[in-house]
Amino acid sequence: MKINVYTMLKTLLFTLQNGKNISSGMQLLANSAKTRRERNIYIKIYDDIKEGATFSQALYNHSVGSLDIIQFLKMAERGTNFRTALQKLIKYLEVKDEFQRESNDKISLPIIYFSIASVIVLGVKFFAVPYQIERAQGYSKEIVALIGGHLEMAQFMTDVLFISLVIVGSYFMILLLSLFNNSYLVQAAAKQLALIFPLSSGIVMKFEKFMLFGMLGEMLLSGISFKKAVQSAIDTTTVKRFKSALQESLDSIKYDGKLILHSKLYDDVEKGLLTGVGSSAQVGSVMLEISDRARTDALELSTKFFRMITLLSILLMAFAVFIEFFTVVLTQILIQKGLIDATRGVGTF
Repeated sequence: MKINVYTMLKTLLFTLQNGKNISSGMQLLANSAKTRRERNIYIKIYDDIKEGATFSQALYNHSVGSLDIIQFLKMAERGTNFRTALQKLIKYLEVKDEFQRESNDKISLPIIYFSIASVIVLGVKFFAVPYQIERAQGYSKEIVALIGGHLEMAQFMTDVLFISLVIVGSYFMILLLSLFNNSYLVQAAAKQLALIFPLSSGIVMKFEKFMLFGMLGEMLLSGISFKKAVQSAIDTTTVKRFKSALQESLDSIKYDGKLILHSKLYDDVEKGLLTGVGSSAQVGSVMLEISDRARTDALELSTKFFRMITLLSILLMAFAVFIEFFTVVLTQILIQKGLIDATRGVGTF
């Protein structure tokens, strides 16, 4: 069972607000864990903290939490109010989880249709066609020849459908992994693939912008310096376009003391919002507005994508049903026709 990071952080925030430390919070989590695996992970994190590791290091050591969460906690541990930073991180996770829930509502139907089509394809290819061929051996050579070409066509259509399912299903899964997978390496690889294909590339870019600017905004509002927040964003993102733009912005701040409103990061509206802002808190508020705009755009694009995938999955399922009818029902009709022709002297039985 995977650790619920949101619940864990909420419990830790509760213990901190009541005057206790993180170690006490981890003990509380271990004592209230529902499974032995959860309890063991909490105990290991507790042991790491007791041995001198930071909270973020302990989470990273045991693969608890995604990279953006780890980076946020690292920044929070560098001189800012940890309790305030934890509140901001929880709020950030709530927005992130809301996006995932809204997307999950659109995912279930394509998965169902893909599953039905896949079962039919496997059934036709490995059971129905071999069964019909074996059954036909009991009839005359004429009948075997009659249904042979028919079953070859059924096999060909099944192969075409199988390839189509692999292509469309892979396209679908690549986007899901790039958005919601918790493994850094898997998500990074999926993002690079998703950026190649139409529509999915726009969704990944908007989602990445939503994540990055949400994290930047909450960090700045937590009291983390702009330089540290940007460096954390650079370490977190796997999209090269954003990484290079953020690095250029950070270099400009370090060496020239100026904030570059990079066109790879900001559109004209966002540049207007950032023009004239002064304090880090003001910049953080604008960053959250930018994140919210990117979230809305990502949801709109993902709705179009999932609608397209749902339509394709319905068409593929309908094709699979037709192949099943073609293989099972029409084969029997041909056999009956061959038998009737044979009794009339047209063929030999």
